[in-house]
Amino acid sequence: MRRAAIYCRISQDRAGAGLGVARQEADCRALTERRGWQVADVYSDNDVSAYSGSPRPAWRRLLEDIDAGTVDAIVCWHVDRLTRSPRELEDVIDLADRRGIELATVTGEIDLATPTGRLIARMLGAAARHEAEHKAERQKRQRRQNAEAGKVSGGGMRPYGYAEDRLTVIEEEAEVIREAARRILAGESLSSVCKDFEQRDVKTPSGRHWIPTTLRRLLASARISGRREHTPRSTFQTTRPLLGEIVADAVWPAIIDPVDSDRLRALLSDPARDYRRQAATGRIYLLSGILRCGRCGHRMNGRPRQGVPRYVCPNVPGSGSCGGIATNTARTDDHIRDMLLTALDSPALAERIRHQGGDDDNLAEAVRADEELLEELAQAWATREITRREWMAARAPIELRLDKNRAQLAGLSRTSPLIPFIGTAQDMLTRWEAMNVSQRRAIVAAVIRTITVATANPRKKWDPDRFTIGWIA
Repeated sequence: MRRAAIYCRISQDRAGAGLGVARQEADCRALTERRGWQVADVYSDNDVSAYSGSPRPAWRRLLEDIDAGTVDAIVCWHVDRLTRSPRELEDVIDLADRRGIELATVTGEIDLATPTGRLIARMLGAAARHEAEHKAERQKRQRRQNAEAGKVSGGGMRPYGYAEDRLTVIEEEAEVIREAARRILAGESLSSVCKDFEQRDVKTPSGRHWIPTTLRRLLASARISGRREHTPRSTFQTTRPLLGEIVADAVWPAIIDPVDSDRLRALLSDPARDYRRQAATGRIYLLSGILRCGRCGHRMNGRPRQGVPRYVCPNVPGSGSCGGIATNTARTDDHIRDMLLTALDSPALAERIRHQGGDDDNLAEAVRADEELLEELAQAWATREITRREWMAARAPIELRLDKNRAQLAGLSRTSPLIPFIGTAQDMLTRWEAMNVSQRRAIVAAVIRTITVATANPRKKWDPDRFTIGWIA
């Protein structure tokens, strides 16, 4: 008696009840009984697509059991339940050759032992693949049309700040978003904001505490500014890009201003900022990574000795660091703070910073105008007002200008913490004392590129002349 494996699969189970695979199993059991075969096991992949390339645990287990010789036949509802990939179908045909595996389907007889049966199987597989690709193309176009109409995208958990209808603003959560946006634009790190939210028990819609990657994606979303974002991607992409194309004003109300949203998007997508590292470590030492060893040029890190915080050149084998320079953290921080406040007390520097900050709105407006221009250009090509060659030729200079303006906007966002900070020396000192380490570091990073620390003078307990500051012009 043949030992039959029943394989069931459904691509999408919206209700999560598994009714689709249950119906397939019932039909397959009836077919197995008619054939006089014994059901060895049931292999079920519920809510798993065979077209997207997503892992199918039950399918892998079935192939392993066939190789182990515990299965003699495969029973499924239709060939397209096995696979929508001609490549995988060839694997099934190969198994039939090597192991003598029979294939039985509820919808019709397919004998893989004969050339005609294999031809039928390949034709059915090709038709299933065509239907899957055609369906994916229709869905892709529908998603684009919905985005251009500013409509709500369905599926998934509700977006933070909005109710289940995805239209109504939850004011308590909206205030959290506005606070986070202000703090990030003021130079505070994502990690610092998330830690504060955890202490206050502010949670995501899933009931978890915020982490930097989640908060970054929320603040970079155009949704919170009342704009519809479209992020086309391949079926086989598993990670959604951080930024999509803003294609329309949305039907839901905004929580933050579009100008602030553009600044956040430029800031949080800046490749010069390592957000993965921010997510992994909290900021404790103010100048860690900004200080450079005067001997080897390596970055200095915070590291205590006998309980006393210090900045040291780490002696790590293979890193090129010498481990020969160290300085007291408290005294170094105070010295750099005094040098920084003295520099910012210059009226000329303060005026230049204020002037730079005023360019944010103009750049954000230029970015939005070019994004709208790209949208109009794509629409003209879609309606065949222009050819593809004309579309590509017109698109190139706009995208170059967009990249340039976005980079400038990100650069200006680095100086934005200084705009509310600068004032009289006493005012700045008062604000400095009220800041956390992350906020202070944003002030330092906006003005100072590097600080080189020379070898200590053994005759002096503290030597401020050891420090050479590389100011940002």
